[in-house]
Amino acid sequence: MVVKIIETIGSSPESWEAAIKNAVDEASELPIFKSKSNITQVNVKSFDVGVEDNQISVFKCRVEILLE
Repeated sequence: MVVKIIETIGSSPESWEAAIKNAVDEASELPIFKSKSNITQVNVKSFDVGVEDNQISVFKCRVEILLE
């Protein structure tokens, strides 16, 4: 079995869960998925936030997406 790994960053003004979903949604639009690769697993590598005026403005997560 060959596994491909894509590392990307997702972001959302709402939550880390939405940021992860956005990362997966955006990655699934890449040309690599045209070859019928399927996402088998998503590993969250790190969580971060962006701050403006001392308030959280964006949730960010670095994810590793595994394709089979």
